[in-house]
Amino acid sequence: MNRCFVNLAPYIALVIIAAVITGCANVMPLSVKVQNADRKFEQAQGMTIRADTPENRKTDLAKRKELYDTALAGYLEIIAQDPNGKYATYSHFQAAAIYKKRFEWDKSTEHYQAIVDIAPAGFLGGRAKSSIADIRKNRDVIKDNRRTYQNHAPLSKDLAMRAKEATAPEDIELYNQQAQDSRDKAVRALYDEARAYQTLGNSEEAIKQFERVVAEFPEHRLAPQAQFQVGNIYFYELYDYIGGWPAYIKVIEKFPDSYEASDAETLLKETETTLTEIAQDQADIKKYTNQKALDYIQAGRDVLPSDLYVAGYADRIAQNFQNIGSGWVKMRNYPAAIAAYRKLAENLSYKKFHAADALFRIGDLYQKDGQYQRAIAAFEDMLDKAPESTWRDEAVYQQAVCFRAVREFEKAYDAFKAYMSIDKEGKYYREAEQIVRQYELDQDGDGFKFYVEQEAGTSDKDPNDNPDVKKQQAEAAEAAGGM
Repeated sequence: MNRCFVNLAPYIALVIIAAVITGCANVMPLSVKVQNADRKFEQAQGMTIRADTPENRKTDLAKRKELYDTALAGYLEIIAQDPNGKYATYSHFQAAAIYKKRFEWDKSTEHYQAIVDIAPAGFLGGRAKSSIADIRKNRDVIKDNRRTYQNHAPLSKDLAMRAKEATAPEDIELYNQQAQDSRDKAVRALYDEARAYQTLGNSEEAIKQFERVVAEFPEHRLAPQAQFQVGNIYFYELYDYIGGWPAYIKVIEKFPDSYEASDAETLLKETETTLTEIAQDQADIKKYTNQKALDYIQAGRDVLPSDLYVAGYADRIAQNFQNIGSGWVKMRNYPAAIAAYRKLAENLSYKKFHAADALFRIGDLYQKDGQYQRAIAAFEDMLDKAPESTWRDEAVYQQAVCFRAVREFEKAYDAFKAYMSIDKEGKYYREAEQIVRQYELDQDGDGFKFYVEQEAGTSDKDPNDNPDVKKQQAEAAEAAGGM
């Protein structure tokens, strides 16, 4: 029985945009469409929203929205074209992430639910269930804490006034204690509301609530923590170092004796060094870039990668890109790091060693960020383009780990066996061997190995629960539903 999981009617305009942008949309393979949408998503995710002037902020926000619009249109087009295909669940997941960033939580939940309906036992199905639960939980947290704040903030002021007006020492002490208790509940409610917004990806609202904690309760122990969190959001979620810098300075100036002030001071010193080094490497690349080649590219003409930079400086440029990528990793700005490594791999593709290293690091960063499907694709890209690289064995093994993480156990099994065949003395050999042995078990003797049962979501301890039985049950249920 074919079900329509998400009402796509409201999104037709976005799909039309994608078709116009990509041209003959139906001719393009879905895998290429996913790659195109992912590129736009990455560009939007890695953008720095400048806060130095209102004009720059407005311009950057509009540009980021345009990138997300294009990515969203691509994902929705894939869903509409092949709603039950292999790319549908991934596209739903990405669409849900975009809507979540825009605080359109109902639409986000729709797409997460579509994943659960299509593949409840899969990796994305599990993440979608968790995301739905997180959205519901944090929306409730916001409502509950807002109510708590609205009750206790005025109550604490009223009780403090009564303490001032009271004459009996025992009444003064009682009112002061009650006022402090209400104040604690109010400030904790504001702080927890801010954290809930942060968890939901609503950075601007989170900043606003943290700043209210500082403004309304500057003497409270949570005030320096709240101000420090403002800086963290700017630095590590918005990648806005201009906006984040003064936020940390406020920690140092307003709360000089706090632990957060010491942490902020150290952080700013390290950040200044890292950003200065990145800027120097960027300037070096610009210095040795062939301006004529750039002019040709802007004019729409093809340019060989070897002509992009001044002759004799390719190795130096490669090192610059590697330094930039490493610097962004220090700043936990993975999108910018990936962009630097990708640029190295594309612009210096003829420098095989450097290009292969960059391609591996892209996969490694995706894996560390929990983006296992992108990591799989990135490792595959490296293996295709640089099969003789010194990173080959590591890439094969890490790709196997990622396949296991996304519950593609058959591919994981094949990848672990491939690793064992090419790196018999490798550091992961024993671990890979143990995994392969486990995957080859058939504990219930039903003829299906453990990894096959895992892939199907059946038990290897019950012979009556196996992939064939599950398939027959699904076919029977679908036939009954269609009657």
